[in-house]
Amino acid sequence: MKNKFIHLGAVALAATFTGAVAASAAGFIPHRAVYDLSLKEASDRSGINNMTGRIVYELKGSECEGYAARYRFSTKVEIGGKTLVNDQRSTTFESADGKRFDFITQYFLNGQQEQDLRGSASKSDTGITVELKKPDEREVKLDPAIFMNQHLEKIIEAARQKETIYTAKVFDGSDNGDELVDTTTIIGKKKANVGSFEGEPEKLGKKFDNSTGWPVSVSYYKVNNIAGGGEKLPTYQVSFMLHEDGVSRNLTMQYEDYSMKGVLKEITYLKVGECE
Repeated sequence: MKNKFIHLGAVALAATFTGAVAASAAGFIPHRAVYDLSLKEASDRSGINNMTGRIVYELKGSECEGYAARYRFSTKVEIGGKTLVNDQRSTTFESADGKRFDFITQYFLNGQQEQDLRGSASKSDTGITVELKKPDEREVKLDPAIFMNQHLEKIIEAARQKETIYTAKVFDGSDNGDELVDTTTIIGKKKANVGSFEGEPEKLGKKFDNSTGWPVSVSYYKVNNIAGGGEKLPTYQVSFMLHEDGVSRNLTMQYEDYSMKGVLKEITYLKVGECE
């Protein structure tokens, strides 16, 4: 059930899109963000009657040493007369130079732990080396790629340069922590005075009355996942409003058989880490 109902490219969403990450020329802004999730659409094949959930994300650190992120994504799924409670908890650290990425991901189904994944990845000119510690100790060699924070930085940079497409191979520590994902980001035209979105608290929405942003859609692909006709198929897609400071709002998370909507309910900016 993990792959069907919790497969969000776990940490990728956390630090890159659903985490309401805020960025500027000086670096990311530490913060805590909360999103409420609800079922948007579900096919008959999915068997899903209803789904609700929440994402809580917290980012701390500085542009000098790097950023640590905590991410919790929980859902309650009603399917076939049963209720499934999924709970995914992730902790990551990415160095400021983008060369090291540590990750811990734990997944629980109906209160029982199903996964405990721990490891670290390092980047060199020749590729990514992953040192997995749990559930098994092993080393994995992967092609050149970027980590999550750098991926977000590249998307914001492309948007500011009025580019409409950005592609990259990314390592995010998701699934079994031993694969890269291909990503394609489609960036729409910049919008002024975005204002509120449906479901947001009135006071929160008013904070964005005079802000600008881009409608953005990011597709995730398994590397070499090619259909019979030669078309590359995404395993997951997330669409959202990306503000110039990096805050993401009005989320839609699209899977093969269903989609979810995410509404930003709270955002608190935290103290920026000091640089020596």
